[in-house]
Amino acid sequence: MVNINDSPDQSSNHRYPRISRQCTGRVMTWLGGYSARKVVKKTAVAYLLITTMIVMVCVMESSRPDFHVMRAYNTPSLPGCPSTPPHLRGNLAIEEKVNMSEAEARHRAGVMQGGFSSPQHCVARWSLAVIVPYRNRETQIGAFLNHMHPFLQRQQLNYSIYFVEQEGAAPFNRASLLNVGFKEARKEGPWDCYAFHDIDLLPENDFHLYHCSPQPRHLAVALSTFNYRNPYHSYFGGGCLMMESHILKVNGWSNMYWGWGGEDDDMWNRVTSSDMTVWRYPNPYVRYKMIQHRPAAPSQERYKLLAQSVERLRTDGLNSLRYSVITTTRYPLYTNILAHISPSAPNIFTTVKSTTVKSTTVSNPPSPPHIR
Repeated sequence: MVNINDSPDQSSNHRYPRISRQCTGRVMTWLGGYSARKVVKKTAVAYLLITTMIVMVCVMESSRPDFHVMRAYNTPSLPGCPSTPPHLRGNLAIEEKVNMSEAEARHRAGVMQGGFSSPQHCVARWSLAVIVPYRNRETQIGAFLNHMHPFLQRQQLNYSIYFVEQEGAAPFNRASLLNVGFKEARKEGPWDCYAFHDIDLLPENDFHLYHCSPQPRHLAVALSTFNYRNPYHSYFGGGCLMMESHILKVNGWSNMYWGWGGEDDDMWNRVTSSDMTVWRYPNPYVRYKMIQHRPAAPSQERYKLLAQSVERLRTDGLNSLRYSVITTTRYPLYTNILAHISPSAPNIFTTVKSTTVKSTTVSNPPSPPHIR
């Protein structure tokens, strides 16, 4: 592991210029709105100050991690991606036994460090942050990434995959990890929408588009463990897609569910009590294969908490989340956020350490991404 600011991608092998023409052009356009050129003609001091400011802004922009550089590379000459991606396959084969080395060897060339990817020949219609909460599921990471990267790439999305790992021995709190993922990914946005996704669920049909919807959308409707049927009408588990406005409107996820179960039904109550409707694609497009794993310990308080979910909406969620980020690690195919969730400590939003892990596989980096 090396510090992200010392990554080879930031030096001799860096694909992007240290000070880009796009950056200086944008700054000069902004200055032009304030008649800067007239000032420049009058005083050498003003010229020096403006030039210094341009250099500082552009160097700061170029010194960000690789996945941030995407903001500097708008390419309006490219056509917009079609509303229906042309390379969808329909029903997909599921590989459950794929390790990280195999996943990196297959997909490293088309993914930027930290798990970001975007279309190379058109301007994506949507940008998506994929948030995956987990703990002690390292054996499933390779299978998830091996399946999801080509799945999302065929859908012509700008996207990045964030794994949010819970630190410590406290009962698993999936909902709080989803809140952490939203807050941390939001800092690296902007994203049009967020997919909250379990690590052990893989979509079986890429006609199921992870494109943003005007209403919150339930993704994992028909699971293999339920014989590909929706277990009950208000089921909202496994995966869902929400725009930022939806998430803020319901104050994110409840932080009260320690242990398995309940938080997804709580979110259903939040959505439906906030003048929104849950959308679903029809079967068979919403089928998901569940990777085998040990069942987690259930939440002992989930039914009691569900009975009061709507009453707690304004005070239990994003505004009550208490966490600290221990490390943020940029792996070749994803970003891993190790977080400590605290039910009682004061709010802490400090990142202690940020690192980058390089792949052992040598491959050419992708061309600059194209952002709307």
